[in-house]
Amino acid sequence: MNRRLVLCAHGSQDPRGRSALAGLVNAVRREASDLDVVDAFVDVQEPGIAEVIGETAGPRAVVPLMLAYDRPVGVTIVQASHLDPAVAVTAPLGPDWVLAEVGVRRLFEAGARSDDTIVLAADLATDARAISDVGKAARLLSAVWGGRVHVGTLGGPDTPLADAVDVARAYGRRVVVSSYVLTRGAAHDRMVDAGADVVTAPLLDAGPADPRLVSLVLARARSRGGWTSADPAPRSRLASS
Repeated sequence: MNRRLVLCAHGSQDPRGRSALAGLVNAVRREASDLDVVDAFVDVQEPGIAEVIGETAGPRAVVPLMLAYDRPVGVTIVQASHLDPAVAVTAPLGPDWVLAEVGVRRLFEAGARSDDTIVLAADLATDARAISDVGKAARLLSAVWGGRVHVGTLGGPDTPLADAVDVARAYGRRVVVSSYVLTRGAAHDRMVDAGADVVTAPLLDAGPADPRLVSLVLARARSRGGWTSADPAPRSRLASS
């Protein structure tokens, strides 16, 4: 029996977001013939992660399709994994060099120039670990882009995106928002409305999923690096190759 790979994401009410996410799942499925690849969600869409765990059997690796630590999501996924000792939870997708490389590709596609001021825009970052992940994502993007990258978020204690855009304008250059979200949806819409001159497409957009993202998902699935939720939730089991 093949190992089952469960790709767990936030659901989306935006048809474009749903289509892009389904495209990634299908691309992973085509690439990994040795795995049974299924999708699951923590909210909005069905099936839920607990339902998928409860209705499947055998070795399963759950890859959180998250770009930064999200404590409520981490708790939900880890608690669902505890329904069966054959389930392992891997590290989430981000932050990672691959995401920075795809982010730079999106900057080029949007027409960003070397003299633009870049602001990495992330979704809600509610705690220190999430803020640290977003900060690391910005540093990785900066290294690949070759210039300074500012940070703004859509919620939490870090700099609000609209404020980050306003500060970036002090440099007297175009402001380009690099969207650190996986798909289109409400979060990306808010980034578009934050007042920047240019906003990039999400990491997953129309068309085939970037092969680097597919490889990153499979690397997570076969890694031994686990994602543990914050205390007091129990520690996740680490995925084995």
